[in-house]
Amino acid sequence: MGLDVEVPDPPQLTNRGLPAGLLTDEATIAPNELHREELETILDDGAWTEAFEEWATYTDLTEPEYELVTDLGLVASLDVFWDPVAAALDYEVPTIPEQWDRATDRTPAPSDPLVAKLETELADLGQTVVEMLEDGYVDWGETGPTDVVWDEETFGHELPE
Repeated sequence: MGLDVEVPDPPQLTNRGLPAGLLTDEATIAPNELHREELETILDDGAWTEAFEEWATYTDLTEPEYELVTDLGLVASLDVFWDPVAAALDYEVPTIPEQWDRATDRTPAPSDPLVAKLETELADLGQTVVEMLEDGYVDWGETGPTDVVWDEETFGHELPE
C-alpha cells in the first residue's frame, strides 16, 4: 500500500536511558557503550531519510493510522542503539500508551487489532532502520565501533613504519 507522507525528523537518541532489553543485574552497561551519539549523527546525515522512505513504501499503515502514531510521538520515541552484549545494532519500539485515541477518548484493549498493527509497523520501521545502518552506514562487526585497525591482515606480513 505505502504512505505518501513527509519524512519526520530522526529520533533523538542521546537523551535516553538504557533500553529495557538491556536492563539486567548480570551486566553493567555504560551509556557510551550504546554509541547513540554516532548513530544519531548517521541518522541525521541521511540514513533516517533513506530508511523511512523505504519503510513508508511498504507499510500497511493508512495515513490516519500514521497520523495517530506521530501524534503519540511513537516514531520520535523509536530507539536505535548498539547492543554491546549481542555485539549488534538493535532497536526498541516504544510502548503504545493505554489511552491513545484522544479524539474519542478510547482506551483499546491490548488485544485490539489496531494496537497489534501499530506495534508491528513500528517494529518494521525499527528493523528497516537497523538494516539500513548495517547495509550502508556502519560496519562495526562483532567488536563494536572502532577506528581502522592497522595490522598484518591489512598490509600482509610487514607493517608500515
